[in-house]
Amino acid sequence: MPFVRSFALLSVVLLAASAAPVSAAADGPVEIHLNAMNGSGESGTAILTPQGAKTIVELKMTGAPGDPQPAHFHSGTCESYAPRPLYPLRAVVKGGTTTTLDVPIDKLLAGDLVINVHKSFDDIATVVSCTVAKKA
Repeated sequence: MPFVRSFALLSVVLLAASAAPVSAAADGPVEIHLNAMNGSGESGTAILTPQGAKTIVELKMTGAPGDPQPAHFHSGTCESYAPRPLYPLRAVVKGGTTTTLDVPIDKLLAGDLVINVHKSFDDIATVVSCTVAKKA
């Protein structure tokens, strides 16, 4: 009889462990506000949606021109970021873009990356919108 009780207890423990909550990132989309920079008047949101080991990144900008604008994840801060992008995004065109990255959302939201939208391919040095990529 002790074996049956031990087995029953082990079954309850395993069942409880399998029902444990998953990481917060797997809960659903995370929305982050992008702040206008350099007098651009361009602001918006980044919506990061987990897809297993991948993340869908959607940018929605207001005040953006119709011309393509490069966008990237960089390491650093909005004031001082590494010049080489870590994760390029599709160019923002007419205020929007969607990119699927082969990067888990937790890595993107660790707080050591920023999302930059640049003025244009000809003027990539000017950042028109930026935010730290982290949960609020």
